[in-house]
Amino acid sequence: SYVVKPPLHHYGSGKPEKDPKEICLSPEQQQVYDRVAAALSEGMHCFLLHGVTGSGKTSVFIRLIDTVVSMGKQVILLVPEISLTPQIVQQFCDLFGDIVAVIHSELSLGQRSDAWRKIASGSVKIIIGTRSAVFAPVQNLGLIVVDEEGERTYKSDSAPRYHAIAVAKKRCQTHGCPLLLASATPSVESYYYAKRGIYTLLEMKQRYNQSPLPTVEVVDMQEERTAGNDGMFSETLALALQDNWKAGKQSLLLLNRRGYHTIISCASCNQPVYCPNCSIPMTYHKVNDSLMCHYCGHTQDLVETCPSCGSHHLRKMGFGTQRLEEELQQIVPKARILRMDADTTISRFAYEERFSAFREKKYDIMLGTQMIGKGLDFPDVTLVGVLSIDKALYAGDFRSYERTFSLVTQVVGRSGRGDVSGRAILQTSMPDHYVLRLAAQQAYPAFYAQEIALRRQLIFPPICDICVIGFTGAREADVRNAAQLTSGLFREQIQKQQFSYPIWILEPVPCAYGRINGKYRYQLVMKCKNTKPYRDLIRTVLLAAGTDRRCARVHIYADMNGDIGV
Repeated sequence: SYVVKPPLHHYGSGKPEKDPKEICLSPEQQQVYDRVAAALSEGMHCFLLHGVTGSGKTSVFIRLIDTVVSMGKQVILLVPEISLTPQIVQQFCDLFGDIVAVIHSELSLGQRSDAWRKIASGSVKIIIGTRSAVFAPVQNLGLIVVDEEGERTYKSDSAPRYHAIAVAKKRCQTHGCPLLLASATPSVESYYYAKRGIYTLLEMKQRYNQSPLPTVEVVDMQEERTAGNDGMFSETLALALQDNWKAGKQSLLLLNRRGYHTIISCASCNQPVYCPNCSIPMTYHKVNDSLMCHYCGHTQDLVETCPSCGSHHLRKMGFGTQRLEEELQQIVPKARILRMDADTTISRFAYEERFSAFREKKYDIMLGTQMIGKGLDFPDVTLVGVLSIDKALYAGDFRSYERTFSLVTQVVGRSGRGDVSGRAILQTSMPDHYVLRLAAQQAYPAFYAQEIALRRQLIFPPICDICVIGFTGAREADVRNAAQLTSGLFREQIQKQQFSYPIWILEPVPCAYGRINGKYRYQLVMKCKNTKPYRDLIRTVLLAAGTDRRCARVHIYADMNGDIGV
C-alpha cells in the first residue's frame, strides 16, 4: 500500500520513487493489459473491465498508463469521488513524478489554472480527477480510464447536465484512442452494451494473489428487536468489533445517514419538523444541539413546540453517524474512532489527512457514509459492518436496486484486502431480499440477470432512454401550470409533426422532494431514445414553452437519463 503524505495539494512536484514496470501482474491482469494495450493504436474502442473487489484493477491502469506515456501521449483517469483522489494521486506521483496533474472542485482557482496550463502545454502526461477532468485540454490523448464507472457522480445534476462517460466517448472518437471503463459493479447499461458486443467485456474473477473474498454474514434485525436489543448494533456485530479490536485489526462501519437523529417528530400529530425552505424533515445534530437541512443547508435551534399543532411532546427518531459513534464508544470504549461524513470533511484537505491517519493505524474503527464505501484500499481492515441499508432499496428511483447492490458489494469488498482474510456483517430487516443476498455473495452476473429482466418488463434504461423535463419556481401554481402546459405542447407537436417514433409521456407530477431551497419542483418523464428526432422534438417543445408568458416565472430544463422522483 502507498502512504499518503499530506498535504497533497502540491501534486506532481517530485521525481518518481518507484518504477511502474516493476509492478507484477497476475495472469488475469496480464490478459486484460495485453488486450487493451493491443488496441492503443487501433483507434476508438470501448472496453468494460469487470473485476471483483481487490482484483487489482489499479495495477492494470498503471501499466497501461505507463505504456501510453512511453508512446508520448497523454492519459485521463477519472475517479468518482474527491475522497478517492488523494490516495490514487499519491500512488501515481510515487510512480510517475511531476508528469501528474489533478483536477477536482476542491482545488483553488490558482491551482486549477496552473494545472490547466501544464496540461495544455503537454508537460503533464497523466490527468487524474473527478467528473470535470474529462474536459482537460489534452492535445495528444492516448487513453481515457473511468474507474468505478457505474457511479452516478459521473452524471451532472446541474447545467450543463452531461455524463462524463458520454463526453469521454466523444473525446476518444475524436482522438482515435481506447476508452476503458472499470468497476466491480458496472452500471446495468454498460454491462448490457458489453453483453451485446457494443463494448468489449474483460473480466477479472479472482482477487490479486488469490486472497479470498470476505465471508459475509447477514443478521436479521427483526430477530434482534424481538430478543430485546433496541440498539443499532446486533450482538453479532458488537462481539465482532470487540474481537477485531483485541486482535489489533481495523474495522469499517457504513451508515448512510449523517447527523445524530434522523428526524424530530411530534408525538401528538406525528408530523416531523420540516425545513422552512424545503419539503424535507430536518436532521438533529447533537454536537451543536441544532436542526439542519441536508439539502439547502438551513440551520436552526432545536424547537420546543411542534410547528404544525403547537404540542410540546416532541420525540427524536432514527439515528445517524453521530449517534452511531456514541453507541460505538460504549461497545469498544478504548477504540480510537474516526467518523467520516460531510460534517467532518468540510476542509479542503480533510479527506487525505483522515484517510492517511487511518492507513497509518492511528485509528481502530472508521465509521461513515457512502464516501468510505468504494475504491479505498486499507490492508489492515478485516471487518466491515453495514447498518440500516434497507431504505436505500426503496428510494423511489428505478436505479435504487442497482445502487444498493453496488454500495453493499463495494463496502463489503473493503475487507480482507491484506494478508488476513476478511469478514463482513450485513444488518437488515429484510435478510431474504434477493438484492442484499446477491450483494453479499458478490454475484454481479446473477443480479444483472434479475435487474435487466425487470427493466425490460417496465421499459427502463438501457431498453430505452429517459428524459426528465424539470420545472422549478417560487409559486407552486405557476410550476404546476407550466408542467401541464408543456405536457400539452408535446402532444400538439407529436400530432403536428406526425411523429412516428415510439414515445411514452407520463403526466407531470411533483418531485418526491416537492420543494427545495424555496423552489417548488415538478417533473415530466418521457420514455424515448437519445437520438436526433427525439432531441429535435424536445428542443421544439422547450422553445415553445420558454416563449409562453405563462412560463415566464418558471425555470424549465431537460435532463437525459437523469434521476427520476428525487
